[in-house]
Amino acid sequence: MKFRSSYIWAALVALGAAGWMASGMLGGDSGAPEATTAQQTTGSAANSVANSVATSVATSPANNAAATAGMPIISSVTVENSKVRRSVRASGVTRPKAIITLSAEIGGTAVKVPAVEGRQIEAGDVLVVIDTSTLPARIEAAKAEIAAATTALDSATAQSRGTYIEQRAAAEANLEVAKQRLEIAQKLAKQNFSAPVELAQLKANYENARMTLAQIDLAKNLRSDVDIAQNRARLATAKSNLAVLRDQLAKSTIKAPVAGWLETMHLEQGEQIAAGSPAATILDMGELKIVVAVPQTNIGEVELDDQVNVNVAGAGMRKGAVTKIASISSTTTRTFDVEVTVPNPGRELRAGMTVEANIDVGFQPAFGMSPAHLSVAGDGSLTAKIDDGGTVRVVPVELVRSGVEQVFVSGLADGAALLTFGQAFVNAGDPVRVSPEPTS
Repeated sequence: MKFRSSYIWAALVALGAAGWMASGMLGGDSGAPEATTAQQTTGSAANSVANSVATSVATSPANNAAATAGMPIISSVTVENSKVRRSVRASGVTRPKAIITLSAEIGGTAVKVPAVEGRQIEAGDVLVVIDTSTLPARIEAAKAEIAAATTALDSATAQSRGTYIEQRAAAEANLEVAKQRLEIAQKLAKQNFSAPVELAQLKANYENARMTLAQIDLAKNLRSDVDIAQNRARLATAKSNLAVLRDQLAKSTIKAPVAGWLETMHLEQGEQIAAGSPAATILDMGELKIVVAVPQTNIGEVELDDQVNVNVAGAGMRKGAVTKIASISSTTTRTFDVEVTVPNPGRELRAGMTVEANIDVGFQPAFGMSPAHLSVAGDGSLTAKIDDGGTVRVVPVELVRSGVEQVFVSGLADGAALLTFGQAFVNAGDPVRVSPEPTS
């Protein structure tokens, strides 16, 4: 109504000025100068009034409301970051801790195969028994050979000691006699009572006796030592043969070294098996290994012993830990294999089950929001929109943890006004009016 009243008053003033000007012009020439002055005065007054009306119209509250009516009103929430556990998600398949293939260490006929494949077995369970009908007799023969070799060695040792002592004592006595005779002959020769030939013979006898003693000390009865060495070798060979036979007897029964799942039996009762041929395959299922592919952008966050939440398809949640991180990436996917070990005490989980792993890599400041309020940039990165003094600004964010109804992102500053409902209708740089959502 104020807008229309201003225009009406302007129109009335203009009409009054025009009538007054017309009456002056009709009054004759004598009033011309005064009429001209009045006309100029009236025109100036009219222009002043028109300008005042235009200014009043432009600055009126109604016109301001019309000018801002086109700006969108977007809901917003105030960002308040909190510490959120960050996780790296990856998928994989369960694998046994170990695949153990047992081979026969001796050849023979399988006389017993009590194990049944496809069943749970415990450590020490008998899987295969190989025929050993000749081994007991061969073991008794080896024991007898050991006894004979031991007796022969003891006899040779005793003979060696007795012969050497006796020979050396006799040689020492002969040397002493030869020495005394030589000394007496030398004294007689000085008095010319001994012939030179006799003296020379005595010297020769002395040297022969001394050489004999030296040979005995050097040889130490070499023949007896040879007998001792031969009997020692015989005894060692007999003991080795007995150990081999006993080992064969023990290896004729193939037992499970660990508890696990008997996946395959490679022979049946009555079949011949050669030494080194596979007999059974066992899967060690006490623990399961899961190999997941982690992108190169996240591998730096993963460390050994990081805790992992594993969702096994059809079996629910399990907990594990990172036990191995590959040092080289896959040439095709540029991802790194990370090995996660999951306990399986009840052996409820089996190999080949699909899993989703969440690797806990610590805490990080993040803000929880609806995934509907995120945008995807051209390069695939995530962004969010905030109010920057009445203007829309796009901020890059990073996904910390995801969910169906809420995601946690990093990159938003505390106190920022995050645009929520209606943010899809504005772009970066657009003017915007925000309406804060009520806090619960």
